Amino acid sequence: MPTFKDIEITTSVTVDIEFEVFCSCGAHMCNETDTRNSRNRNAPQAVVSPCQKCIESETQPLRDRIEELEQLLAEARELQP
Repeated sequence: MPTFKDIEITTSVTVDIEFEVFCSCGAHMCNETDTRNSRNRNAPQAVVSPCQKCIESETQPLRDRIEELEQLLAEARELQP
C-alpha cells in the first residue's frame, strides 16, 4: 500500500473565550474592560480602564495637598491689608 510520510497538517479552530478581570486591589473589573482587535497586529486585545478605587487612593494625596495649599492661600489673603 502506498503511504505518505511526514505530512504536516495545520488546523484552525475558532473559539469564544469568556474571562473575568480583577484589579490588583481585588476589585472586579468586568465593567471596566473592553475587548477588540489591536490596530497594528489585528490580534485580540483586552483594554482595561483603571479601577476607580485605585484612582481614588492614588489621587487622594494630591487632593489633600491642594486643600492644604488652598487653606494657606486663604490665610495669606486674610493677612493682607
